[in-house]
Amino acid sequence: MPDREKQPDIHILVVDPDEINRQNISLLLEREGYRLHKTAHGATALQILQRHQCAILFTSHHVEDMDGIRLMTLGKQLCPDMEVIFVTDQASVESAVEVMMAGAFSYIPRPFSIEYLLKLVGKALEKTITRAEILRELKEIRNKKGIRFIGKNKAIVKLKSDIAEIAQLDSNVLITGETGTGKELVASTIHALSRRASRRFLPINCSAFTEDLMLNELFGHEKEAFTGASKFRTGLFESADGGTMLLDEIGEMPVIMQAKLLRVLQEKKIIRVGGTRQISVDVRILAATNRDLQKEVKRGNFRQDLYYRINVVSVEIPPLRRRRDDIPLLIHHFLAKYHLPKQQVKTISPAALDILMSYNYPGNVRELENIIERSMAMCREQQIQPYHLPPDLDRHQALHVPVSHDPLPSLTLEEHEREYILSLLARLNGNKSRAARILGIDRVSLWRKLKRYQERGIDVSSYVK
Repeated sequence: MPDREKQPDIHILVVDPDEINRQNISLLLEREGYRLHKTAHGATALQILQRHQCAILFTSHHVEDMDGIRLMTLGKQLCPDMEVIFVTDQASVESAVEVMMAGAFSYIPRPFSIEYLLKLVGKALEKTITRAEILRELKEIRNKKGIRFIGKNKAIVKLKSDIAEIAQLDSNVLITGETGTGKELVASTIHALSRRASRRFLPINCSAFTEDLMLNELFGHEKEAFTGASKFRTGLFESADGGTMLLDEIGEMPVIMQAKLLRVLQEKKIIRVGGTRQISVDVRILAATNRDLQKEVKRGNFRQDLYYRINVVSVEIPPLRRRRDDIPLLIHHFLAKYHLPKQQVKTISPAALDILMSYNYPGNVRELENIIERSMAMCREQQIQPYHLPPDLDRHQALHVPVSHDPLPSLTLEEHEREYILSLLARLNGNKSRAARILGIDRVSLWRKLKRYQERGIDVSSYVK
């Protein structure tokens, strides 16, 4: 349950036409330190929600002057982050399905235990507080200049601190990390916070050039240095003078070019192709790679002296799978980044989020960004659902519908659905809540499907207890 000392003003509204029921819940929650508002009337409840941002609304199916679902709908317009819990004597599957499909957080029939009620309140508050933290951090990201790395994971917080300190130095930096973790973003941020920020930041992909082309691009050439060189050309080192150069994928640099780069780093001078005059350059070198350069040194693929020259200070970026708690924040950031004025999609469903939280991201943050951009392009609803996600994510999750190898399908659509649901439950060790999220349905609907299978003689006894 959230720490109420850190959340001293959590407002909860209880709406119930029965005064005894209303008072019982209110007194119980007041003892836990929450700020309680209570009424029997829907109109009064809406007035309270206009004055106070309530985190939780307790209501029944019918209040004095309004249907409970209508109260929930109007209340969420006033307090969008509010979670709604229905408390009712109607302990039927149909009534539970109705309120859950309408957007309620949960449904609790009487009688209920105090422990269960408090646990339910804790879960609802975790959801509202997490959502509020995401919105606050997104606002901070939009307003804050400088360090643009998104995340509150301990590794990312440390990375932000390291970047701020490294930026004040003028040493060469080696940035390591898997593909898609944001090495160029780290490099550009170091430059933006450094004394060289007013000068040029020049990223170079070392894997994109042949040896001759790289030599010409980095050092430039004199007039008539080779066939077709009708005039001299300034190289990238000269262009970046006073600024910062990122040598991305430096592990791909040819060994001969490594020797020439080492000389520039030692002497701070270059010689154009076809020339003899030494030209002084003042460039800070940031190098990035997804390779283990120490192993490359032992294999003879990378010069040891160059490795020590570029690795004065090192920064390692953690892969996304080691900072999964940042995934929801990153998703909301990309939703805001790619949102178009006429686009309906605003958020992501719990089922789709569950899939994305379970994925391993070999392409890291870049892959997550591509997934969200693609899903938004495919979505014509307000929420991204599992079927909007790239289909290959299912293969990585190893959640398959058994496929027949017969020339023609041997199972009906309903049978395929049944086989998929049962195989999914088997892989999740019977976790019906998580299975329901992945399937995009509520837990009650899943339970009803299982009961129907059991009535038809299919053994699902382990799942319907």
